[in-house]
Amino acid sequence: MAISLNSGFEMPLMGLGLWRMEKDQIGPLIITAIKLGYRHFDCAAHYKNEVEVGKALAEAFRSGLVKREDVFITSKASLQLWNSDHGHVVGACRDSLKKLQLEYLDLYLIHFPIASTHTGVGTTGSVLDEDRMLDMDTTISLESTWHDMEKLVSLGLEARNICATAHTPLGGSVANTKDFGSISCLDDPILKGLAKKYEKSAAQIVLRWGIQRNIAVIPKTSKVERLKENLQVLDDFKLSKEDMDLIKTMDRKYRTNPASKSWGLDVYA
Repeated sequence: MAISLNSGFEMPLMGLGLWRMEKDQIGPLIITAIKLGYRHFDCAAHYKNEVEVGKALAEAFRSGLVKREDVFITSKASLQLWNSDHGHVVGACRDSLKKLQLEYLDLYLIHFPIASTHTGVGTTGSVLDEDRMLDMDTTISLESTWHDMEKLVSLGLEARNICATAHTPLGGSVANTKDFGSISCLDDPILKGLAKKYEKSAAQIVLRWGIQRNIAVIPKTSKVERLKENLQVLDDFKLSKEDMDLIKTMDRKYRTNPASKSWGLDVYA
């Protein structure tokens, strides 16, 4: 199942997120994922594992397991490229291509909508000031940039058929509960009730809800059984309109991976 982009290319709605993936797990996991049918992989310079991802992809292409043109690869400019010098972006993209052993990317993104001090292509460590807060590039108005991005979301996504991808589509159930004290959406009684009704897991209900809204989802997992389970939502069942609307009522205004906790910066202010 894929969604057509304005470029004419198609992006699979189900992908595998590679954030917080152990380097020694990536190779076997990517090969297994490809064998199961995954054709969308979400990478980033900041994940610090593009070299390992590249080795696995190269092996998959070399062995004939899959062709390059049949795989959708996303990467992102590192955290230190959020500044006004776009010349760094070209170098960063080339650095990711080299590490991933690719000639092109299907999608290249700015990793986060804030501007911090540039530390050099290929580096991903955040620069902190004397107060241990993220060292910001003050030449860029974060507020105006963020407000304009919000306008794009409300004015352009549907009108211009722009596809959105849901980062952390399961709400970061483990990391966010542990690191930030937020509540896992997978424990919500509404989702548990729907999981029982459809004889699925709560995670499958959430992923299916995203896909039925034509939103690409990129859940991260290092477990083969979860790879299989996540992939089943593409054609195994469908949520009713009533249940789709019911899930919409669950909004609790929780934030996933809040920068205010890590960097002392509230990007949602």
